[in-house]
Amino acid sequence: MTTLETKRLIKSGLTNFLRNIWISIAATSMVAITLFIISIIIVLYALTSVAIQNSTDKIGVVTAYFNQQTTDKEVQNVITEIKGLEGVREVNYTTKEEAIAQFKLIHQNEPNWIESLNEFTDAENPLTGSIAVKAYDLTDYSRIYDTLKGQRYAPYFQNVRDNQTVINKLYRIIQFITRFGILLAAIFMVVTVMVTFNTIRLTIYNRREEVEIMRLVGATNWYIRWPFMIEGILYSLIATVLTSLIILILLILLSGRIEQFLSIQVLGSSLISALFWRILLVNLAASIVLSAIASSIAMRRYLKV
Repeated sequence: MTTLETKRLIKSGLTNFLRNIWISIAATSMVAITLFIISIIIVLYALTSVAIQNSTDKIGVVTAYFNQQTTDKEVQNVITEIKGLEGVREVNYTTKEEAIAQFKLIHQNEPNWIESLNEFTDAENPLTGSIAVKAYDLTDYSRIYDTLKGQRYAPYFQNVRDNQTVINKLYRIIQFITRFGILLAAIFMVVTVMVTFNTIRLTIYNRREEVEIMRLVGATNWYIRWPFMIEGILYSLIATVLTSLIILILLILLSGRIEQFLSIQVLGSSLISALFWRILLVNLAASIVLSAIASSIAMRRYLKV
């Protein structure tokens, strides 16, 4: 295809777009709405994942309390071994002295509690050293908990506590957002394909005489089809630009408030850089694929070339 032919095809596609401007605006708007929903789903999923990770870090997740008889050397060996377990991201050790200091700080306005604690000798003190184990993924915690409760670590731990109920709730939140988002996006994708399909169909119908003349003078099938493909691509590009600009503005305006509301310290400019380009690429790919599918179906059915 020569440069001149390419220019003619692009011009013809633009003419198709402008000739039925209101129909084109409707199709472009439908694509933009679909892309906006996909973008919001990406943002919500990312924020929920970060917020849940932040929450699990604060919760401490799986906490194991050492026996009084466990020596310092055994404690270090156990910590080193647990750090090597599959799925373990971090192990935080709290010594017995730190546990006592934390207890006194928490109950500083309750002298009876502190007085009761001081009556214990070091050997009798119920507060012991402990480890808080954090995993890479929520699904890893159940396996880590079962491992620490097993026979291998029974001689070292007097108690192993987890927050499985909280973890399960957080995990169900992520699953719900993912499934609901996929369902909603799928519905709007179908609607977008239908709207784009009807728009291309109307364009083909309005230009049926021109298409017949092009066929009679020897135009190739692809030369006839390309203007309609370009029209569909225009819907995609314009919708992608509009949606991406709206999302970028929203991220700039709301990132600070989101950070404050969710108590997350990893947003700000990093949220924009991390999410915007991902959203832009996903939107561009999704819009082009949807428009290409709709255009191809319309041409196969109504453009007999």
